[in-house]
Amino acid sequence: MSGFGLRALKKKSNDENDQKKNKLFYKHIVIGENIYGILTFLKLFQKYPGEVKFITKDSYLKSDFTHDLELSLNAIRSKEVADCLSGLNPRLEIFQINEPVKFYKDTKFQPFGGRAKSHEIPKSEEFFQDQFYHFSKNAIIETEEYEKLDELLIANQIHKIINKIELTKPIDLVDQENFVISTGENDSIGCEKLYFCESPKRFYQLVSNKNELSESLHSFCAPISSEKAIVVNFKTAANTYDGEGTIFIPQSMTHEWGSFVLDIKKFDPVKNEQEIMGLTFLGDDDLQEEDLAKKIKLMRKVIERVLPNFTESNTTQKIKFYNEYLINDINDGLSKDLVSENVRFYGHGAPIDHEMASKFKYFSRAYYAIMTNEC
Repeated sequence: MSGFGLRALKKKSNDENDQKKNKLFYKHIVIGENIYGILTFLKLFQKYPGEVKFITKDSYLKSDFTHDLELSLNAIRSKEVADCLSGLNPRLEIFQINEPVKFYKDTKFQPFGGRAKSHEIPKSEEFFQDQFYHFSKNAIIETEEYEKLDELLIANQIHKIINKIELTKPIDLVDQENFVISTGENDSIGCEKLYFCESPKRFYQLVSNKNELSESLHSFCAPISSEKAIVVNFKTAANTYDGEGTIFIPQSMTHEWGSFVLDIKKFDPVKNEQEIMGLTFLGDDDLQEEDLAKKIKLMRKVIERVLPNFTESNTTQKIKFYNEYLINDINDGLSKDLVSENVRFYGHGAPIDHEMASKFKYFSRAYYAIMTNEC
């Protein structure tokens, strides 16, 4: 009996030691396995070296950053946004293309706003009806930082699946623990400041004690919704389209299924290559693996029909599925109220304080938020 008690006592002691071993604290935690997570981490690391950790489910390094930059449509589509981002970073070298956005109808491409009526354009696609602006993606991160990026990320990245986030009241005068992040391996990671680079709705879903959220956080996070999408980057060894620009191709000539939205770069004769970025938003019926494969196959088939030089034999592709591509119902009117919170939102769902806030979407919104907000 006494032996059993001794074993139980020893097990309890070991369990307590394991709990202590698995309890960590960092002043600043960044969450978001995407390019905005990296940009946020870099900004924080410059200011608080050694005090920042970046939580991702899987390893997310320089190659992933570059891959994801290649797999998002152009997100600067107004002069106001272009001028604003140029002021924040002149190295972006932003300039507008001259080609109007067109749609495919009656065997030819026709400009929006002309006499021809387009197929029905869903609300989620309307943003892409404005001409896009080129910018230098290489200028997003300074060259020296980019060269050392993998080394920095490997040293400061934590690979965990997050189960929940709990709001706490600090009891330590030094380690001001405002959040406790619980993971699938029973780790507990505390932090003072949290930087959330996914949808704010995802943060809201992870919070276990929502009653502790402020009125501003409730009002901002709860109404938000998101839309899933696939982006495919095609590189074809042929001049498939004269010029460059955005074109809308109906997914079906008989059904209102929305469009395949394509951003097309000019043919590069030196590389013998033309790059086409294809976007399609997804419904709830498109989320099985076989359905996604069919959607990508349909995209290729439709492009081949309207761009005859685009063939499978001379084309390579990269694919990215976005669980939260378009973030809807962002209340920018709450952006000033949220500044005082211990959680900051970056990414497609970031709240921003700008008189033309509605024109900032996707990359332009996330980049503006990261560049202008104090850490």
